[in-house]
Amino acid sequence: MSSTPLPALRFCALRLGKNPGAGLLRPSRHRARYYSRLHRTEPATKIADSLKQDGFVVIQSLFSADQVRHLNADMDSVLSRSTPGKIAAKVSGSSIPEDEAVQRAIFGANTRRVDKLLAHSETWRTLVDDDALHGICAQALGATGDYWLSTAQMIEIGPGSAEGPLHPDAGLWWMLLGLDDEAAPELVLNFLVATTRTTVANGATGVVEGSHKLPISKVLADMEAEIWKTPSERVEQVELEAGDCLLVGGRIFHRGGANTTADEYRRVLSCMVTSCALTPEEAPPFYVGEDVARGFSRRARKFLGYEDMRPAMGAGFWRR
Repeated sequence: MSSTPLPALRFCALRLGKNPGAGLLRPSRHRARYYSRLHRTEPATKIADSLKQDGFVVIQSLFSADQVRHLNADMDSVLSRSTPGKIAAKVSGSSIPEDEAVQRAIFGANTRRVDKLLAHSETWRTLVDDDALHGICAQALGATGDYWLSTAQMIEIGPGSAEGPLHPDAGLWWMLLGLDDEAAPELVLNFLVATTRTTVANGATGVVEGSHKLPISKVLADMEAEIWKTPSERVEQVELEAGDCLLVGGRIFHRGGANTTADEYRRVLSCMVTSCALTPEEAPPFYVGEDVARGFSRRARKFLGYEDMRPAMGAGFWRR
């Protein structure tokens, strides 16, 4: 599910396919593009520092070749049973946008999404206890206390899918929109792990470098703000090998790219992690039974919401 507020998505959807013109962050003709590519064995402090500085960082080989192979095998049958795109349920109070243009922009005509991965993949059940993932989360989110999984989704962008709308993941939690001070702590991370090779041609995720320093509250309040008009050449598409991860912070604007190939399917696992101060999108204890959860370490149980959360200040919560 997209984390962009509905008005912003509707505005972006109407712009897709049009010439956006000049943007807020105008590129130099001779601009040198740079971002950090660090191996999973690098200290978590180094990865977290790069994330804070640039708003995103590539983590090479976050998952091994064997883990990727098993994860894809788990997903093959589930994805084959899912339908491309998504028809909004017209339920009163539903958070799913009903606007047709927004539907196309978010979900893509030939894009498949599967959530609740803990129920579908034994491989993912082991990966939620990955040392590198938890080390990075502790460094990047630890200032506010414990952290937990918000949602994990497998996203497969198929041939013919258009690029998605630019958005910051923090937009899902409205109270974060006022945290425009760069000194404010990070509260949202999204580990975008490629399980197939991702390229510019098949829809590699694009980021707007420097956009994590913009005042989000003002940008989202003004649908004519120039960030929405960012020209395509200013959106840096980050290519990944299978197993690599593009880690984005909550404030940086990014989007899924267009798949212009004839027969390539781009798969990326989106693992969104938040401070325990925020409510997750998913609640694993309600769809994964205690019989399965007993096999998790205490760290993984906390990550999935089976144990108490401890914020940096105040009493713990989520006592089951």
